Amino acid sequence: MKLKKYLKVILLVVVGVALIGDIAAGGYMFNYAFSKSGYSSQTKGHMSKNDKWFVDQKQTTWEQTTKDHLKLKARYLPATHKTNKTVVVVHGYGSASKYMGSYVKMFHNAGYNVLAPDNRSFGMSQGKYAGYGWKDRTDLLNWIKLVNRRIGSNSQIGLFGVSMGAATVMYTLGEQPKNVRFAIEDCGYSTISGELDYQLKEMFGLPSFPIVPTASLYADVLAGYNFYQASTKETLKKSKVPLYVIHGSTDTFVPTKNAYKNYNYAQGPKKLWIVQGAGHAESMKVAGNKYADNTINFAKEYFK
Repeated sequence: MKLKKYLKVILLVVVGVALIGDIAAGGYMFNYAFSKSGYSSQTKGHMSKNDKWFVDQKQTTWEQTTKDHLKLKARYLPATHKTNKTVVVVHGYGSASKYMGSYVKMFHNAGYNVLAPDNRSFGMSQGKYAGYGWKDRTDLLNWIKLVNRRIGSNSQIGLFGVSMGAATVMYTLGEQPKNVRFAIEDCGYSTISGELDYQLKEMFGLPSFPIVPTASLYADVLAGYNFYQASTKETLKKSKVPLYVIHGSTDTFVPTKNAYKNYNYAQGPKKLWIVQGAGHAESMKVAGNKYADNTINFAKEYFK
């Protein structure tokens, strides 16, 4: 009897230690991946020539206040000649609108207005935690509504996003935004949970269970959303918006298999381009002028 009682105590201690370890690991992962002061603060790049061009252009700052009382901002660059066609360019994780100069310039040179938002917790926008595209989808929907309100009833909108911005675009399509004529996603992930599972293994050599599910509890309480709900399989099936899927063949941050998933999930007109030799968010750099030609031709096909 004493041995049985002793083993029971040991088992309870082991379970308790494991539970405490999981809570600690899940909390660490959440803060590392979601907090403004976590990994995203380490990934900010240097401003390129085109980034500096964008910042120096005569532009206006648009604002919105979210339901959870955050003030979000976006840079609006009108076309050289007045037009009802606007492309919303959405940045990736750890980035901001000011680093999207190459993409903004590409669409601006094609004759379009460009709105480049700063997602919650990035750039000029408020927020402590990243939305990973899922929380951001309602914010992007509000930016789209603002474009339609300011441009007018004949407004035509194109959506473009890179990485987390690409996921934001695909999640937003599930909300059936008004006047969106096309969407282009470059190296976006299908699910947040899948991306976190992958990164946990790649960066730390750890299994996703039970750390990622525990991190999701922190996200529920602190960031205000359940990232297990985020899936392009569910959102893209609700959309008929033409979608161009672009991904680098050697992407080791968001695995290339995500491109095939997103392409297969899309229900409307769709196109897939795997850029050979391109890593994460490097398709424009690797493909050069062909990148601009392909994306702008896609935009022209659906802007009427």
